[in-house]
Amino acid sequence: MKEVTITAISDTHAQVALPDLLKGYESDFLIHSGDFTAGRTNRMNRTAIYDSHRQSWQEFLQQLASVRNQFRHIIVVPGNHDQICEYMSDQCKSEMANIGAHLLINSGIIIPVGETVGNDQTMRLSVWGVPHTPPFYSWFFQGYEMEMHTNNIPATTNILICHGPPYSILDTVGPVPSHKLQPSDHLGCRELFNRCQNLPDLKAVFFGHIHSSHGEDHLNGVNYFNCSILGERYERRYHPITTTITLNH
Repeated sequence: MKEVTITAISDTHAQVALPDLLKGYESDFLIHSGDFTAGRTNRMNRTAIYDSHRQSWQEFLQQLASVRNQFRHIIVVPGNHDQICEYMSDQCKSEMANIGAHLLINSGIIIPVGETVGNDQTMRLSVWGVPHTPPFYSWFFQGYEMEMHTNNIPATTNILICHGPPYSILDTVGPVPSHKLQPSDHLGCRELFNRCQNLPDLKAVFFGHIHSSHGEDHLNGVNYFNCSILGERYERRYHPITTTITLNH
C-alpha cells in the first residue's frame, strides 16, 4: 500500500502567479488541468499563433520551473484556451520536458512510486490526460467526436486528468446571459462519464473548465475534483485542491 499526495489546479488563465498561488504547498504531484495561457488567439486562422499568446506560454513555463522543487512530479493537460499546445504540440511537450514536467495530450505516463524492497515490485501510477471538451463556440481542442478520445483511455488508468468534467459531475454554471445557460444545465461530457464508469483501477479524476463548480464529488469509489482557481468573471476565487490517493498494488 502506498499513499500519493496531490496538489491540483486548473483555469489560471495567466491571471495568477503560480509561485504565489502555490506558496507553502508541497506534494508528490502537481496537476494543472488546463487553461493556463492568455494573450490574443486566432480562431479564424487557427494555426496562426500571436506573440502575446506565445509569451503567455513562456511565462507559464517559467512559473512552473520556479515551483518545480516543491513537487516530485508535475503533470499538465491543456485546455480550450491553450491554442499553442494544439498547433505546436511537439514543441510544447519538449519545452515542458526541459523543465522536468510532463504535458499530456491524449496520452499517458506510468510513474513508479515508492521504492523496491526485497522481492516487492515498485508500485506504478498510470496517468492519462485528455484536453478535448465538447464543442463550445470556436475554441481549441474541440471534441467533435469525444468518443474517439475517451475510448483511448486505458483500462489501467489510476489518475485521469481532463480539461472538462464528466457529465453531471461538478459541471454546472451560474446564469451567464450571453450564453443563455441556466444553473441546472449540465455542461460535462457524456462520453467521458461513461468511460469513467468502465475504468476498474480509476482512483481520481481532475478537471476544471466550469469555473463555478470548483469542489469535490464521489461516485462509485472514484473521487472527482474540479480544480478551477478563477471564478466565472475570471477573478481569483479558489484555493488549490489537495488530496491523497492510496495505491494497493
